[in-house]
Amino acid sequence: MNGTSTIPEAELDIVGPEAIRDPHGYFGRLRETAPVLWDSRSRSWIVTGYPEITAALRNDKDFSSDRIRPFIEKKLSGPDTDPRVRQAFEVLANWLVFNDKPKHLRLRTLINQAFMSKAMARLAGRFQALFDEVIAAAPPSGEIDLLKAVTIPFSASVISEMLGVPPEDRARFEDWHRLFGPIIGASLDDRSKYDMLAEGVSELTFYVRELMARYRDDPQDNLLSELLKARDDADALSEDEVIATCTLVLFAGSETTANLIGNAILALLRHPDQMALMRSGKADVANAVEEFLRYDGSGKAVTRVVRHATDVLGVPMTTGQRVFLFLAAANHDPSVFEQPDQLILDRKFERGHIAFGYGLHSCMGLQLARLETSIAVPGILRKWSRIELAGELEWHPQLLSRGLKSLPVRVEE
Repeated sequence: MNGTSTIPEAELDIVGPEAIRDPHGYFGRLRETAPVLWDSRSRSWIVTGYPEITAALRNDKDFSSDRIRPFIEKKLSGPDTDPRVRQAFEVLANWLVFNDKPKHLRLRTLINQAFMSKAMARLAGRFQALFDEVIAAAPPSGEIDLLKAVTIPFSASVISEMLGVPPEDRARFEDWHRLFGPIIGASLDDRSKYDMLAEGVSELTFYVRELMARYRDDPQDNLLSELLKARDDADALSEDEVIATCTLVLFAGSETTANLIGNAILALLRHPDQMALMRSGKADVANAVEEFLRYDGSGKAVTRVVRHATDVLGVPMTTGQRVFLFLAAANHDPSVFEQPDQLILDRKFERGHIAFGYGLHSCMGLQLARLETSIAVPGILRKWSRIELAGELEWHPQLLSRGLKSLPVRVEE
């Protein structure tokens, strides 16, 4: 970079086949060489060490979470921009995860009121019943795509139930929940992703406004009703902020959790001894879920933008540079986790994984993801006494997210 030999630099292929297939190995090797380096191909900083990533995640002074507003201003402000595409990105710009303080703190406080309400506690009791409905409809034996048959419909049904979507409309939500993955995950193979996002967000926004009108007049035990009444003294979420939060919950609570459950089953299939431990009932399910998150979580990396010139991570970074923080590498850092490349369901966590981020920007839906996974993984193993891979695996070619396109398995009850 700029001819300075003291700055670790490489020309990487961070979205190449190896990095997509095995991000823990690919970025792990970078971590052992230089935990912070400059990638001349993507023109970005690549951060792979656990200490460096946690330092960056808790540092709002030097690093910004907002990568949407700059994109709108630079790429979507011209006269040729499709107004529907700009409108879709305006919705994303109101997502909690793409805002810094003070707006981030304000949104988090108000949204947290809704998530921590008694209504949400009552809804959690419904999740097992929702899973039971999905798993009962799955074939007793044969070859299936486990994602399509179980994980996606389960996660979509949970989010639909939480948001107050009537049962007759839930099939539409199963389509909408995959709208954001190619954009947020930085997909490479979907040239039509902006058009799809624009059309889908327009339909979704219209639908959410209808639900808001219904629950404003007749509040029910659901997240949307709670978001509408969330207040902090005289403050409240605006209509646009409620819509943005609903779309965020739809993506983060459905797409990413479906991927997490799929990744967990795949990890068990690749570690027969841990599969046997899980089936025996001797594994602590809550601890096992933490290990699934650490071993192969659905969030591979997060993005930050350098606010101003800084050397806080040991290298000279300049204003506006992009920084990729690879959680997948940090969660396999041998200085933090013993035998990091092994799935160990009864692992003793001396330090926590960062699959949900870290500090103020940790994921607000973490308890939801934990609960869904703790229901789904044991339930899948109860349904089928035998599960084995039945085809080649193909991962979504996304930089930030980690999920399979399908999970082909052969099952027997």
